[in-house]
Amino acid sequence: MPRDVADLLKTTADWFGNRGIPSGRLDAELLLGHVLQMERLQLYTSFDRPLDSKELDAFRALVRRRGSDREPVAYILGNKEFYSRDFAVDGRVLIPRPDTEVLVDLVLERIDADAEGVVVDYGTGSGAIAVTLAAEREALRVLALDLSADALAAAKANAATHGVDGRIGFVRSDGLERLPDRFVGQVAALVSNPPYVPLEDRSTLAPEIMKHEPHAALFPGEDPLLHYRRIATEGLRWLAPEGFAAVEVGYGQADDVVAIFEDAGWADVVVRSDLARVDRVVSASAP
Repeated sequence: MPRDVADLLKTTADWFGNRGIPSGRLDAELLLGHVLQMERLQLYTSFDRPLDSKELDAFRALVRRRGSDREPVAYILGNKEFYSRDFAVDGRVLIPRPDTEVLVDLVLERIDADAEGVVVDYGTGSGAIAVTLAAEREALRVLALDLSADALAAAKANAATHGVDGRIGFVRSDGLERLPDRFVGQVAALVSNPPYVPLEDRSTLAPEIMKHEPHAALFPGEDPLLHYRRIATEGLRWLAPEGFAAVEVGYGQADDVVAIFEDAGWADVVVRSDLARVDRVVSASAP
């Protein structure tokens, strides 16, 4: 008997749920929509549509990757939406999270629409932050830094896709170490979503994260606040007189990060929460 859209969505969502995947229905819709080249809304108007054997085989292969290996849907599909743009993602880079849009919002609020200047993205990963800032502020130049050559390759591809590669420079660098000296005192904003997950939290992370996302982009080592200390101590020399830093922080880290910036001599250190009312971003200005 042919399998139709409604039947496949239900049985797949149930199968995912039995394997501890809380987003089973959504994941089933995204995977089936990918196979059939349909938007999710189209699936709901096509419940009676049967799948042929080729479509069924393709769908089942994706379902096995999601359910058996717990591979994230974003990696299976090869893209993730961030700030209303699609970014290509794979195992070289972290999957962009909605929480990071709070960081982008803050930066865009502080940089005028026609402002010129240089923004540094410390630990660019997929390039989601760098590309978004360049696309939203067309007079800016962005320097995207990352220690991973693989991540920089992914970021370059995303910049080209969104037509901003001409205004983004990519530098393989451990933090700010290889930022060219000509930018001393010239940076309008230093932005970062750095690795910040404590090593002791590894056992609490979902298999999707631990098995598939790059650990170097998650865990900074023994000190989960390492990169905030580096940005706070090294960042001021790079900033223009009215420059600022904005960093994403992990759950429960905001107070400690605020103290790090204040102790390093930064001014106007403030915290912004995400939609779940979790303190998510710390920003600080040049003194």
